[in-house]
Amino acid sequence: MNKPRISVVVATYNRAEMLDGALETLVAQQTGDLFDYEIIVVDNASTDATAAVVERIAADAPVPVRYFRQHVPGDAPTRNKGVDEAGGDWLAFFDDDQFAQPDWLKELYRAALQTGAPIVGGAVRLDLSEEQLARLGPVCRGALREVDHYDRIHPYQGKQLPGCGNVLVARSVFEQIGYFGALMSSGGSDSDFFQRARRAGCRLIYTPHAVIRHRVPASRITPEYFRWDALASGAQLTAHLDYQHKGLAGLLLRCIARIAQAALVNLPLMVVAWLVEDQAEVLGRKTLLWRAEGYLRKTLTILAPRLFPQRRFYESLEFRQRRTAGQGAESPKHVAKLEVTA
Repeated sequence: MNKPRISVVVATYNRAEMLDGALETLVAQQTGDLFDYEIIVVDNASTDATAAVVERIAADAPVPVRYFRQHVPGDAPTRNKGVDEAGGDWLAFFDDDQFAQPDWLKELYRAALQTGAPIVGGAVRLDLSEEQLARLGPVCRGALREVDHYDRIHPYQGKQLPGCGNVLVARSVFEQIGYFGALMSSGGSDSDFFQRARRAGCRLIYTPHAVIRHRVPASRITPEYFRWDALASGAQLTAHLDYQHKGLAGLLLRCIARIAQAALVNLPLMVVAWLVEDQAEVLGRKTLLWRAEGYLRKTLTILAPRLFPQRRFYESLEFRQRRTAGQGAESPKHVAKLEVTA
């Protein structure tokens, strides 16, 4: 009897050095003889040595490693290309700036077998020193994609959703609800996908045993990066999705609630933290305020696109800038000011 196959999809753009280490951990996955797997690398038209890195890894890998290019910019079109090319019964999604524990894929699959769930996400640890982690509060660690929801296998609850850095999805889910939203050029297509899956009745399960480590360049542990990322998260990963799924009335209610929370909770707590010189808390509260700003700006564009187009602002949040933020010349040094036109 043939074993099931898992296709590990890795979307990448101009991260050849990081991709090298990521793939080294993927080709060394333990299967427990439960499944076979392949690795699908989808290159979003990189200009660095990405293709050469994949070729080198594939030459000695004990599992198939296949390479494809996809020229339409964005995480959604790139992952969708991976879905089309994958031959597996299951698809695992993994980012190019991560390390996988040797049993990562096996633990995702074990949780799927144990629960019968078609979607299983795992834990994300930040690849930082204890000293660096101590200087970051929970908000900033979450902004850097740390995930530690439960200490046991457990359904995702409330606003919690898996992310495409660490998730296993049955192919039947794509057949049921479709692919990632290709029009979401600034990110957030994975949140949209898993929200649609939840509404379609799919079970979403978290396992703390499937662990990856997310590498964080030092230049990302800065107020400038947290501001930029928070604005993008507020605008695209919250306001845009709320409008899609809750409609205009739901968006307005949530925007009012966010502004109230910013003014009545986060701003006063930021001042208190500043007075007691708790810098981690100050940065965390600033991040929440910036996220509320991004939400407001997106809401204004939705309400009055001709009055509040904010073209430069949204260009600064474009996927390829987001993928290279904090790594050098392409990192945004500022975010465009609010544009108001008559």
